[in-house]
Amino acid sequence: MMLHRYGRLTKVAQCYLACLAVLLAFGPPVMAADNRLHNCGDDELDASKRIVVCTSLLEDKAVSVNDQALAHFNRANALDGSGEYDRAIADLDQAIALDPNHILAFRRRAEIWMKKGDKARAIADYDQAIRLDPKDASIYRDRADVWASKMFYKRAIAEYDQAISLDPKNAVGYNNRGLLWSYIDDADRALADLSQAITLNPHYAEAVTNRGRVWSYKGEYDLALADYDYAIAINPGYVQAYDSRGLVWASRHKYDDAISDYNLAIAIDAGYAGAYRNRAAAWSDKGKYDTAIADYDQAIFLNPEDAAAYLGRCYVWLYMAKNNRAINDCTQALHYAPNYPSAYEALGIASMYKTDYVEAFANFNEAVRRNPKFAGFYQSRGIAGFYFGPAAKAQADLEKSAQMQPQDAYSAIWVDLARRRNGQSSILRVAKLDMTKWPAPLVRMLLGDQAPEVTLKAADDPDATIRNEQVCEANFYTAEFQRLQHRDDETLPLYRLVLSDCPKHFIEYLAAINALRSMGKAP
Repeated sequence: MMLHRYGRLTKVAQCYLACLAVLLAFGPPVMAADNRLHNCGDDELDASKRIVVCTSLLEDKAVSVNDQALAHFNRANALDGSGEYDRAIADLDQAIALDPNHILAFRRRAEIWMKKGDKARAIADYDQAIRLDPKDASIYRDRADVWASKMFYKRAIAEYDQAISLDPKNAVGYNNRGLLWSYIDDADRALADLSQAITLNPHYAEAVTNRGRVWSYKGEYDLALADYDYAIAINPGYVQAYDSRGLVWASRHKYDDAISDYNLAIAIDAGYAGAYRNRAAAWSDKGKYDTAIADYDQAIFLNPEDAAAYLGRCYVWLYMAKNNRAINDCTQALHYAPNYPSAYEALGIASMYKTDYVEAFANFNEAVRRNPKFAGFYQSRGIAGFYFGPAAKAQADLEKSAQMQPQDAYSAIWVDLARRRNGQSSILRVAKLDMTKWPAPLVRMLLGDQAPEVTLKAADDPDATIRNEQVCEANFYTAEFQRLQHRDDETLPLYRLVLSDCPKHFIEYLAAINALRSMGKAP
């Protein structure tokens, strides 16, 4: 999800130029007749022609200091549009030297620093622009976007607080702050801000889509789909809505429907890297690893700094048993996003595959440290510890994960397994779980209310993908149940069935490998 960006500053500059032109009309006749200043800043002209005109002005010793500053600024805009960032920055340096209060020059130079990847200098220029005009909410929004790109989300939220206090009717501010709340897992505040953005602008397709993403994060998939459908009705060409709807289908294991939506997004915008990345994940979930790698390659080609694409490709390499390539990609993800806790989690999983458990726990610890509010990191560390770590610590991690998502049946199941392995009583009977749908049969089996054979039969489903996934889980948790009864001989064939039949992205797949290793029966 990307923060909404604002229009190019050249439009502001044109207003500035138009105002200046009015003043010039009352100046010396020679300047009033000279239209070079207008042409220098005219976005409708070809950039190369504008550069020539601006250069002509700058070589004219009769041009005033103020007009020189404006000519440097406008030539920088033309150079920026031509991708000549270093020359553009040099011109903006000159504009600022001639006019130290040139706010637009500081802001444009900040934008170009961002294009060059120099976020520290971009922030410094926005600092200067705010010093010159502390009441302009848009500068705070721009500086917030830089902090967000560095994954300093709380700092970015503070910037948006200031922007919203200065401009409380601006829907974009609420949309972007809502996104930032979602990035730090504060879904309720995210929903509040995104709903306010939609109230201010009911046709704001981006805010509607972003709200759908938060609903999806909360597991409210029907509400998410409703928002995506609404966003598409508002703007049928909005690729992010198709892309996000595809994510919901994928979360429901409807991978073909997901791929269909990603295809639509790519048909609308073949340069949209996110659709390739997400389609790659769907192909991976279907076990089509070579196709997934091809899509991740394309996503990275389109956006070489897409940390999430490197992370996704890291996982596919793991599933293909190419651990070194996986670790390289996860490391590359951290290169572009040093505060990316999911990349540390993936490195932990890669280390588990390589049986480097010390390194695995170090990476899981780092993931938790960087985002202590995400239940999944505690669960990953807890499941690893369930087989190879201190039993009490594993149980504590699994309990923490369950506390953070009390209605998640799988979290409750893992806590129950850890407690019973540690000689404690079951908690499943008092857990507040939905016993009307899968994985309720697993819970009943672990409670002793139904036999494993009944549980396996309950795993059947008309959808072949869902049936395979549920049978996988039935076999794995039956193995864990048998192991609690000290029937290790009965568990071995079940764990091996998991390895032959389970999707490799399921946590049960790696857990089965770890179970066999802990029993001295390494696959």
